[in-house]
Amino acid sequence: MRATFVAAVLLGLVVGGVIAGMRAFTGGSSAVELATPGATPEPGSPESVAREWAAKWSADDTAGLYALLSPESQRALPLDKFVAAYDAFSRETTQSAVAATVASVGEAEATLSVRLSTAYFGDFEYTIALPFTRPAGKPLVAWSPAVIHPAMVDGRFFKSDVQRPKRGTIFDRNGSALAETRDVRMLGLNRAVVVDRAVLTAQLVEFGFTKEQVDAAFDSKVAQNQRVTVGFVPDSKAEAAVALIRVPGVLVFFETQRVHPLGASAAHVVGYTRELNADELKQRKGQGYRIGDRVGAVGLERTMDAVLAGKPGGELRLVDAGGFTVETVATREYVAGRNVTTTLDSRVLQVAAARLGTRAGAAVVIDPATNAILALNSSPAYDPDAFERNDAAALAAITAAPGAPLTNRATAGLYSAGSTFKLVTGAAGLSSGLYKTTDLIYCGASWDGIDPPRANWEGAQGPLTIALGLMRSCNPVFYEIALKLYNQTDGALSKMARAFGFGVETGVVGLGEEAGLVPDAEWKRKTKNEAWFPGDEVNLGIGQGALLITPLQLANAYSSFIFGSLRTPVVLSTETAKDRGAIPLTSEQFAHLRQGLKLVTSATGTASAAFANAGYTDFAGKSGTAEDVGAQQHVLFVAYRPADAPRAVAAVVLDEGQSGSVEAGPIARDIVLAATR
Repeated sequence: MRATFVAAVLLGLVVGGVIAGMRAFTGGSSAVELATPGATPEPGSPESVAREWAAKWSADDTAGLYALLSPESQRALPLDKFVAAYDAFSRETTQSAVAATVASVGEAEATLSVRLSTAYFGDFEYTIALPFTRPAGKPLVAWSPAVIHPAMVDGRFFKSDVQRPKRGTIFDRNGSALAETRDVRMLGLNRAVVVDRAVLTAQLVEFGFTKEQVDAAFDSKVAQNQRVTVGFVPDSKAEAAVALIRVPGVLVFFETQRVHPLGASAAHVVGYTRELNADELKQRKGQGYRIGDRVGAVGLERTMDAVLAGKPGGELRLVDAGGFTVETVATREYVAGRNVTTTLDSRVLQVAAARLGTRAGAAVVIDPATNAILALNSSPAYDPDAFERNDAAALAAITAAPGAPLTNRATAGLYSAGSTFKLVTGAAGLSSGLYKTTDLIYCGASWDGIDPPRANWEGAQGPLTIALGLMRSCNPVFYEIALKLYNQTDGALSKMARAFGFGVETGVVGLGEEAGLVPDAEWKRKTKNEAWFPGDEVNLGIGQGALLITPLQLANAYSSFIFGSLRTPVVLSTETAKDRGAIPLTSEQFAHLRQGLKLVTSATGTASAAFANAGYTDFAGKSGTAEDVGAQQHVLFVAYRPADAPRAVAAVVLDEGQSGSVEAGPIARDIVLAATR
């Protein structure tokens, strides 16, 4: 509505001015009939001059316009000042395009319809009078500023004040910046004065740039005397950069840029920005965006873009010769970029990244008290600032790197849960009423509940409760529970899996994620047109088969188990965890299963080497080793601490491995230690 009103005001102002101007100039002279559309007007006629003026103005050909001026106008206004007048109008109105057409032609003047498109203030339509003079019989234009815009009389001109917002900062829970916009030191080249490319290349490589970066700068297609960027200079190398300035052709300058202080440690959760492409700029036409503007690409930078980015705003005014405002012609609301505070912890993010190292996998850390995400890491990772700098060489290396570093395994990686799922199977057995906490289930060297018999990974362990079954991760115990659930319930195991949050998105606000899959009879019938067999349920009982989970779901499931109710995880400080339903267990059943998870890390548990026997005694958790296609296995471990009042739970998944307890366990342990110290 505001835009419509502004356009109406401007149009009224303009039309009134044009009509008055026309009457004063022409003295009521009659218009000449326009040539038939598509036909060429007679050369040298008023219409041909008017059409040529309209065409050259629309093409931004100010030199061509100048050639159509009368000698008197040219003497009064040299070409450079004429061009400057149009440039000033274009700059102040934020002009992006002009479309001028001939509306009518008289012997003394023509009327042109003008559509002015601006980047910040939208589109305006107005008319101008194009006056003619005939110094040698041929009509030429008698120019004044009113030929640009009829309001530009008596020394009046347009003035704009455009305000562009600074992108907000993303903070961790302690106020440390995870992403911020600031001036950064850059090193560039003026190749026109470089004495020896080979020598300078060697110096820059020794300084710390890659040869690919240096070659890309030298081989840039812009003019040799234009500055080209080699790359970012960290503060630690500021003095060395100053020394390099003495080398002919080397430039050090500052550039406003988005930076991510934790680099790869927070790359997947925080993300990065990218330049708007041509189509996106076209879609945002009139909203104040321009070439080079950036938008959140992935992670929190993308999902919180509207908050972080704000909106450009400005004011277009008509001012008099003294600079005083005659009228405010148009305004555009300015919205400042706002900061975003997260629940993430920089220290935990860095420890998780360091402990994952070069291994492909993911780690997610949650505070069970609030269900706040403290860390979310995926490995291999990447330098998000390579995207901010548009560093072609670095981006090519990221794209070509093995292990798909751009993939966020923590939220989009889909894995079998392996034995970490045995907690769910135990919960389903107890909740169904088919098992009590005191019941003993035989853990043999093999299990023959269905054909063919299945071997136990560590041999016979004798009769075990469900808690002891968790301690030894005994497959036959959970095979037996799953088979009994298959025979005597209506999908109790898959229902319990969903009560733990598997098979659907966690609902975390601010992060994209996969839903995973909890297979059941209905799913198999719809997707494969097959029945759900006992073997399907038995496979599900140990976290295998078609079950697919994300590391975020796994961490959230254990956090929800600790709390007693399924909740949405939280990564934004403005959000609170939403309750999605109680996990249907009694306090006695919860206590029994929690005791089993404590026993896993005890001296008699499967993870004893990484915990109790290594001196770490106040932990609980569960390991998992899951078979993938072929011979590959991925390994998992969920750990939390303190065991009876947990303050952090960490889920770690490694894409390849042999033992969840031995490989993923120590990583999860150390991350939890970092989060609880």
